[in-house]
Amino acid sequence: MSRDKKWDLLFIQDERSMFDTETKMFESLFNRVDKVLGKEEALRLIDANHYDIVLSDLSVEPEGVGLLKQIKDMKSEQTIFALVSPKDTDKLFGIADLGINAFELTPEYFDQALEQIAIFDPSVQQ
Repeated sequence: MSRDKKWDLLFIQDERSMFDTETKMFESLFNRVDKVLGKEEALRLIDANHYDIVLSDLSVEPEGVGLLKQIKDMKSEQTIFALVSPKDTDKLFGIADLGINAFELTPEYFDQALEQIAIFDPSVQQ
C-alpha cells in the first residue's frame, strides 16, 4: 500500500462507547469517515456506499457480532475491524471465523489502534 492512500471508513459507534469518537485521528488518518449510531443506520449506509473499512465498537447492540455478520452477508469482501473491551472478551470467540479482525482494547490505546487500521490494506484481504 502507498503510505499516501487514505481509506474510506464507516465507524459504527454506540452512545455508551468508552472510545473517544471525536478523536482528531479519524480526520488525519482516513479519507472519509462516516460515523453512525446503531444497526439500522449502519446497514443502510453499507448498502448505499462503498467503504474500504468498517470499524465497529461491539457494544453497538447486545449481539454486536450479529450486526457484523449481517454486514459480511451483505458484502462478503468487506474489511471489518471490531473493537472489544477487555470486559467483553467473550465476544472474540468466533469473530475470526467470520473473517472479522478484532482488537481487544482499552480506551487509552484507541488512537494507536486507528493508526494500525489506517495502514492496513483492505485489498490484501480480498
